[in-house]
Amino acid sequence: MKKGSMTAAELMANLEDDPEYLARRAVKEAEIEKLSEECRVDEALLIEELNHVGVSVVSVWDLVNNAPHPLLERKFSGSYEIAYPILVNHLRVPHHYRIREGIIRALSERAARKLASAPLLEQLATESNRQHRWVIANALEIMLPRSELDRHPQIEEALRAGYL
Repeated sequence: MKKGSMTAAELMANLEDDPEYLARRAVKEAEIEKLSEECRVDEALLIEELNHVGVSVVSVWDLVNNAPHPLLERKFSGSYEIAYPILVNHLRVPHHYRIREGIIRALSERAARKLASAPLLEQLATESNRQHRWVIANALEIMLPRSELDRHPQIEEALRAGYL
């Protein structure tokens, strides 16, 4: 071992004894809990509507990347086409940006094209935030055939601008 180097376990032990680190971590954990609560409150009606039609989720994010996985536990897996009309309606409802992103990502499926492509194109036309534009454009790129993507250069433009 090089002089002055330490193992991960030693680093973690040092951090657990560092009052400044512990204070920063406590602040960060409080921020995360506050954001989680804001999102829970914000999406409560959406979750109630989804549960009412048989889509049993705790968060809209349970619908995102929900394919069964051998190692990852999924709270929801399978098809949720019955939820598309609810998700599309909630595109028009003011939501916390994290919930809005979850709605858009949940609609990022080819099967959602018929219901979601026009509202998402409208959202792309009015959205000014670069990250939000990318999320919308990504959803459209997934659901639209190449011939239709070519008719909407703003999608490629938003994707090229990037998320970060």
